[in-house]
Amino acid sequence: MSSSNIASSSTNTNFVYREPCVAPVWANALAAIVRRMPVGKNRVIHHLCNGRDQAFVGRMPRELGGYKIHCSLRDHISCSVFFAGCYETQESAFVRSWLRPGMNFVDAGANWGLFSLLAASLVGSSGRVLALEPDPRVFLKLKSNIERNQLKQVEALQVAAADREAELLLAGHNGVDQNSGMSRLVESGGTSHLTFTVRSRPLDALLDDAGIDTVDLLKMDVEGAEHMVLAGMEAGLKRFRYRCILLELHPLHQGETRPTLREVTQLLIAKGYIGCALDYSFATMSRASYHPRRDFREFVRPLEQALTDPWPHTIWLSPDQPELTATHTNH
Repeated sequence: MSSSNIASSSTNTNFVYREPCVAPVWANALAAIVRRMPVGKNRVIHHLCNGRDQAFVGRMPRELGGYKIHCSLRDHISCSVFFAGCYETQESAFVRSWLRPGMNFVDAGANWGLFSLLAASLVGSSGRVLALEPDPRVFLKLKSNIERNQLKQVEALQVAAADREAELLLAGHNGVDQNSGMSRLVESGGTSHLTFTVRSRPLDALLDDAGIDTVDLLKMDVEGAEHMVLAGMEAGLKRFRYRCILLELHPLHQGETRPTLREVTQLLIAKGYIGCALDYSFATMSRASYHPRRDFREFVRPLEQALTDPWPHTIWLSPDQPELTATHTNH
């Protein structure tokens, strides 16, 4: 990709993307060491991300696609991917196992594109990836990561999947001590010092416009707006347009009135989907970060565990899909 600037299409502000320099020698050398460390990865990442304002273009590990990404030392996710060689190992393992060439992948809440890039490497030029990210600052990084790697099978839209076509309020991450995936739709500005007005559309409508009839895998990480996104999928859920849904659930914050985690899961069960949990207990997350090539089935648990995990992650299959195991379902 050229070093020319890419302008944002945000409705209430204009940001300009500037291409960072290539990864310095010290960063590549440290990444080669940290990725092989038997212990202490998290301490190194925490130290690196402790307020440093530095960014560069580094390469993801081959297991995640091997693409060149915008890595910011203020962003825990990109730091973990570049230096530690992994992030959300359980979900990554499942995506690698599920996706095949020619499949369709949708990334609702794509952030800078970790799972969109991973999916692009798996579905290949014959597949399609649709990446949705409403935060205007993060969207520029997402778009640059796609263009830098010339991924023609990936389409990025600066839009929030929701229950209606409208303009909604997004409380943005502060860009200093929060990862770039923490922006969330809100009713009002609340305690956030940075808000954006963003465009929203139902996911079914977005897919219709994109000409995608069936979604082989939908990854949803929308920071508490799960009920809104699912409401915009009503018609598709009824006909099992979505064959598999990888859904991260976000517990209620104090004062929020949105549906509970149990109510969200019951909605999918009522539609006929079969659910299970991925083990995201602190102990399992720590172990998984040192073994990123493990079989995802080692992490599959009964759905009920998702309601008690500190970081709930669930997998939902349409009835025509083979079960992941014979016992780990909501039946």
